[in-house]
Amino acid sequence: MEEIFLITGATGFLGHTIAEGLLEQGKEVVGLRLPGDKTNLLEGVNYVIGDITRVYTLDKFFEQAKGKRAVLIHCAGLVTIASKEKEIWEVNVDGTRNIVDLCEKYGISRLVYVSSVHAIPEKEKGQVIRETNRFSASLVKGIYGKTKAEATAYVKRAAQKGLDAVIVHPSGIIGPGDDAKGYMTETIRLYLRGYFPTAIEGGYDFVDVRDVAEGIINCAELGKQGESYILSGEYLSVKRMFDILSNISGKRKVCGSIPLKAIRWAAPFCEKVCRTMRLPLLITPYSVYTLGSNGNFSHAKAARDFGYAPRPMEETLADTALWLT
Repeated sequence: MEEIFLITGATGFLGHTIAEGLLEQGKEVVGLRLPGDKTNLLEGVNYVIGDITRVYTLDKFFEQAKGKRAVLIHCAGLVTIASKEKEIWEVNVDGTRNIVDLCEKYGISRLVYVSSVHAIPEKEKGQVIRETNRFSASLVKGIYGKTKAEATAYVKRAAQKGLDAVIVHPSGIIGPGDDAKGYMTETIRLYLRGYFPTAIEGGYDFVDVRDVAEGIINCAELGKQGESYILSGEYLSVKRMFDILSNISGKRKVCGSIPLKAIRWAAPFCEKVCRTMRLPLLITPYSVYTLGSNGNFSHAKAARDFGYAPRPMEETLADTALWLT
């Protein structure tokens, strides 16, 4: 039977990279894009207009799967470090429920849901965080993590009822090609422009978008039904990230790191000012919390089941800096 790949969020940072990888393999790819969204369009992808929060707009997208073995990769979602985001529950939770329900209705052969490590309950510092079957908004911090946990729980329940679904949990995705200028891409860009004389204490696990995309494609083929897979990279402190970028670009090294406890009290004010002035959100209560949280994730399960092997952060940061300059 002929195979086809359907991608929600196909014009986004990750979805676009997945589509590129599938096209390189000669796969048939259908991408879902929002009305009016003409960014990151790839020649060879059949784009269908639709909105995951509006079920009645999705039939044409799912009808592309008729008579074929269809793999649907659900990337669409809102990523935020904000304390409030008006549409995030509707997009990340209700939208995912719509996709899952339509996968069952249209007989999609396999669903790959792109969750997040933020959906996984955090362990104490020093402990390794691995895959889990416990997902609930009450077990995680921040509105983003809570929405991804709720959506992941819904996918898990559908898999237990028979839907062929697998779940991936990327860590902090960075790399070249982030046209939307996400939180970390903006941080890297501002450092390269000399806006950071010092770093902030803490860090997190970051992973190259290209490695996540490859991992998802491999998971679609080799991942086990109903299982979850962490797609992490390596822990990187903000100071070390800036030092690597300094070595790459020749920019002056930052002087030390500001303690998180000195930033934490100002984070709500910083977020409010950035919203009022329509500046990029960089320092918020959730971003400060994340930088101080346990970022020790294991991707051993993905390595074992489908050969997942992320590249060194030095390579990712070099390629990102080159793309930004």
